[in-house]
Amino acid sequence: MSTYWLMLLVPLLAGLSPWKAKGALPYVQWFLYGCILMLIIGLRHEVGGDWFNYIENFLGLADQSFTEVFTKGSVSRDIGFEFTYWFALHFLNGIYAANLICAAIFIVGLLMVCKNMPLPWLALSISIPYLVIVVAMGYTRQAAAIGFIMMGLVNLIVTGDQKRFYIFVLLATLFHKTALIMLPVGYLYCNSIYNVKNFIIFLTFFMLAFLSFLASKFEDMMFNYVTNSKMESSGAFVRVLMNVGASVVFIIFRKEWAKRYSDTSLWMIFSVVSIIMLPLTIVSSTTVDRLALYFIPMQMIVLSRVPGLILNTYNRTIFILSVVLIYIGVLFVWLNYGTHASAWLPYRNILFQ
Repeated sequence: MSTYWLMLLVPLLAGLSPWKAKGALPYVQWFLYGCILMLIIGLRHEVGGDWFNYIENFLGLADQSFTEVFTKGSVSRDIGFEFTYWFALHFLNGIYAANLICAAIFIVGLLMVCKNMPLPWLALSISIPYLVIVVAMGYTRQAAAIGFIMMGLVNLIVTGDQKRFYIFVLLATLFHKTALIMLPVGYLYCNSIYNVKNFIIFLTFFMLAFLSFLASKFEDMMFNYVTNSKMESSGAFVRVLMNVGASVVFIIFRKEWAKRYSDTSLWMIFSVVSIIMLPLTIVSSTTVDRLALYFIPMQMIVLSRVPGLILNTYNRTIFILSVVLIYIGVLFVWLNYGTHASAWLPYRNILFQ
C-alpha cells in the first residue's frame, strides 16, 4: 500500500513545495518521475483485476505467426494490443514487456497533458488515485488507448489540430475499440453542426471507422457491456460523479475560462456528456463506466486550470487544498474499501521477485 501512497505524495509535495526547480532541472524531474511511474505500472507482478484474464485470453497468440495476428480471429480483435502482446511473447518477456509498452504510451500521454497545465504537479496528483493506479494498472489495453487520447487532446487544445486528434483516436482504437466514441467529440469541437458538407464527410469517415473496428464485434460488445446482467460495475456511479464534479466546476467558471482559454466549447462538450452519463449508470453501469474513462482527463485539466481563474489568494489556496484533500480521500477510500482493491494489494514488481 505504501507504493501507492508514495506515487501520490511525490507529486503533491513537489507541487506544494515553495522551492521551484529552474533551467533544465524541471524536465529532468518530469522525465525521472515518468520513468518511475512507467516501471511501477509496466513491471507490476500479478497486480490488477484483469491480470490473469490477460494471460488466459492472449496466451494463444504464442502459437500464431506474424501474419495470423492480423488475419486470424482472436479474442478481442484489438490489433494494436494483440500485436504488442504477440511481439512481447515471441521476442521479449511476455506480459511484462506488453504491460511496459502500454504503460509507456499511457505515461507519455499523461505527462503531455500535465506539462501543458498551469499547475502541472496538481494535474498529475489528480490523475494518480484513479486514472494511474486503478485504470493504468488494471485495464492495460484501455490505458494505452487513453494515453493516445490524451496525446490527441493536447494537439486539440494547444494547436487545434483536428486531423492529428483523429489519428490519435484511431491509434487508440487499435488498443480498445471503445475509443471510437471520441471521434464525435473532436468533430463537435472543431466544426459547426450546421455545416452540412463537413458533417457528411465526418459521418462517412466515422462509419468507415465503425465498420473497420467495431462492426464485426458489435454484437459481442452489446452482450458484454449492455445485456449481460452479470457484468455490472458497482462503483460506476461514484467514478462518473467525479467527472460530473469537474463538469460543475467548469460550468461555474466557464465565463472566466473563456477569457483566458480558447477551448471552452471542448470542455462544455465533456461536461454535458459526463452529466448525461450519470443517470445512465443505473441503466448500464459497465458500459458507462468504461466510456467515462476517456473523460477523466477533464478532471486534471479543469481542476488544475481553475485556480488560475480565482483572483483572491485565500480562495485560490482553499480551492487547491480542497482538491488535494478530495483526491487523498479517493485513494484512501479505494484502497481500504474498494470492492476489487485486493487485486492491487500488496503491490509486487517483477524487479523484486
